[in-house]
Amino acid sequence: MTKKVRVLGIQITPEIGNKEANLNKVENFIEQNSWFKPDLVILPEVFNCGIGQGKLLQKLAEPVSGGPTTELMSFLSAKYKTNILAGSYIEEDSDGKFRNTSAIFDRSGNIVGKYHKIHMFSYYGSQEGDFITPGNSSVVVDTDIGKIGLSVCYDLRFPELYRALTYSGAEIIVCPAAWPYPRLEHWITLNKARAIENQVYFISVNQVGKTNGARVNLGHSMIINPWGDTVASTGSEEAVMMAEIDLDMVRKLREEFPVLNDRNLNAYESLDF
Repeated sequence: MTKKVRVLGIQITPEIGNKEANLNKVENFIEQNSWFKPDLVILPEVFNCGIGQGKLLQKLAEPVSGGPTTELMSFLSAKYKTNILAGSYIEEDSDGKFRNTSAIFDRSGNIVGKYHKIHMFSYYGSQEGDFITPGNSSVVVDTDIGKIGLSVCYDLRFPELYRALTYSGAEIIVCPAAWPYPRLEHWITLNKARAIENQVYFISVNQVGKTNGARVNLGHSMIINPWGDTVASTGSEEAVMMAEIDLDMVRKLREEFPVLNDRNLNAYESLDF
């Protein structure tokens, strides 16, 4: 299993409703940065259509087993021999339900795992829960670079999900997002907390810029190591984020500083809450 992992995060401003333009942009970014030879490429939440009204997102939904977004991700992962975490895009299930789905493609272009966003953001003018059906399962994908735990955007505020991913063996946890201003300090703090408390590499790739009325997504994608240090980050413009991470750090830290072990957890059994 690979110990050193090259990560490429692609932070973009999607054009609302223009799937073709957004997919072309992603393809160009991956092609222009293919010299880095990434082992893992990560895209933002709903990168192919942007944050729009529910009916528009439903109109742009596609089955994850087919459709233009899946076809392009499969083609690019095989062409560049890399794993691609295709941020998220709106999936229409065979039962007619719509889900905010994150899919990961292996180096041969196959989907090796997918996750349905669990926590719906339905505040401050967003009504995700009105048109998206939430998932009900955490997902860790075993890849050639290690075990990757999946989450999406608003999930970031719910530590229980990340502990479940960690106990399922995740060494890297990803969080594609469309996280807006003014909650920059929340974003930074939560990213660092999720990495520290779970002793993982935590990688978030966010949308950036004004995409929907007064909404401005804040960017600031980042890679945080298990100690809570920022390995790589972006600012508030379209950008790529590159870093080589060492998964031996995860394994070594968990052995030397075992905050996740059963002995520490069992200490709570004698306490009254």
